Amino acid sequence: MAEEPENPEEPEIDDADEDDEPDAPFTSADFHTVVQKQILNAVYDTLAETKLDWETVAPFLETAREMCRADFEEAARIRIHTVQAEGEKWVDAEEAFIGISVPDRDDGTEWLSETRWISEIALEDPDPKQVRAAIKGLERSIAKLNAWLAEQEAGGPTNTEPPAERSD
Repeated sequence: MAEEPENPEEPEIDDADEDDEPDAPFTSADFHTVVQKQILNAVYDTLAETKLDWETVAPFLETAREMCRADFEEAARIRIHTVQAEGEKWVDAEEAFIGISVPDRDDGTEWLSETRWISEIALEDPDPKQVRAAIKGLERSIAKLNAWLAEQEAGGPTNTEPPAERSD
């Protein structure tokens, strides 16, 4: 009778089939997939065994946040979309939605791709007062976009830079 692996959920690894070639270096996309899972499992095991204080764990969390933040700052694309694929054609979407795409800075492999309806985002807060405030904010955005379009049609400047951040 063949020996059962210790953990039936994890298949046994046969080292005889592995190449003697060294593994390729990990890219930041690999970090977000394979390496991230390995680190998470190691952190969980270590925390369970050693009961580390938060002060010991916090720097690791901050490092991971910085890696993700850098990918967003250097390569992310955040867009408002108005069409969606239907079969092999593009058709008007039922409403505008936001798409976020974040590729790896090293090799361009996309590690995050999310879309959300704008109304879905606004309705996450069930308070009608907050939803009305979101609508007013969207109306101000639409007014700015209409003003920009009118300026373009009149042959005005082609400044597409976003406004400076407010320091309220």
